[in-house]
Amino acid sequence: MSNPSPRNLQKQVEDLQMALDQSSIVAFTDARGVITYVNDRFCEISKYSREELLGKTHQLINSGHHPRSFFSDLWKTISSGRVWKGEVKNRAKDGSEYWVLTTIVPFRGSDGLPERYVAIRTDITSFKKDQEQAENQRAALVHAEKMASLGELAAGIGHELGNPLAALRGRVELVENQIRSGKVGVSEVLKTTEILKNLADRMAAIIRGMKALSRDGTGDPFQSAPLGRILKDVLEFASEPLKRNGIEVRRGLIDESIQIRCQETQISQVFVNLINNARDAALEQPEGKRWIQVDVKDLGNRVEISVTDSGKGIRPEIRERIMVPFFTTKPAGKGSGLGLSVSTAIIENHGGRLLLDLESPQTRFVFSLPKQEALPGN
Repeated sequence: MSNPSPRNLQKQVEDLQMALDQSSIVAFTDARGVITYVNDRFCEISKYSREELLGKTHQLINSGHHPRSFFSDLWKTISSGRVWKGEVKNRAKDGSEYWVLTTIVPFRGSDGLPERYVAIRTDITSFKKDQEQAENQRAALVHAEKMASLGELAAGIGHELGNPLAALRGRVELVENQIRSGKVGVSEVLKTTEILKNLADRMAAIIRGMKALSRDGTGDPFQSAPLGRILKDVLEFASEPLKRNGIEVRRGLIDESIQIRCQETQISQVFVNLINNARDAALEQPEGKRWIQVDVKDLGNRVEISVTDSGKGIRPEIRERIMVPFFTTKPAGKGSGLGLSVSTAIIENHGGRLLLDLESPQTRFVFSLPKQEALPGN
């Protein structure tokens, strides 16, 4: 087969460029990033004329959305001769912002170094807006579920705070009377102060639980936190409705030194969702047979947490559907059907999986999380 003539080769190149110009946003730059060519689609989306763009760099359309390190990594990649791909948010001349899926291809010169770059872009603004809207809706659903959980527990909050507060005041008055009467010893005072500290710690745990559930923590940074303390706060916060319904909370031994890197508010929400579900299931049993078991198992570089209840279990025919959003086995008005799906998303975002233990005779949900020291960069 003969090689194409120079004229045919030129025609192929022109046809290829025309096809590219029709389908994509195209720009050529020199080795320094100065724009040497833009097609009509680039001008249309940026709202700059060709004359305004030629001789400039892409700094002209920088939206300020991306950190400086984003473009440093980009330049490091293409200046080494490698192709870079990514999503970039730009700003048009009229101030409007748009997103493009970008591929930058370096072309090497005779010395092996890039002498120019070709940037091929696709407008994904509509997709990114839909994605942002979906994320906002998901966040709203998560917050709604959180508020529902808080509402279910709110009835017991006053009682939970009222009891230790009344006991604390009573102890303070006792010490005050002893001091006034002169009948007070050091040992009695120390014993009372220890009780006061325990009462204060209990109230603090309840308040932490309230704060954790009442705020949106989807954007919180991942930080190191003690797993034992998170569990203790949630169980303290949820204890009143459990006690009121005769549900015993069983806790296995928890190594207080275990740290997990997490969004604490989000993990607290998972515990509350699972405990609320376990509570409702345990209520199906007669008094004296109602319990919830929380266990923590150290797996080395991960930690496994499980929540088991004494209920009748989940029927086999619906086991595969229980994680689906809005599916609920509770009576109308008693559940949103979002608790397990929200919890699943949170655990997956933390590098784990929420599973139903099919081997357990009771309903047992289990998930594992990376420990602090097992995560990259620690």
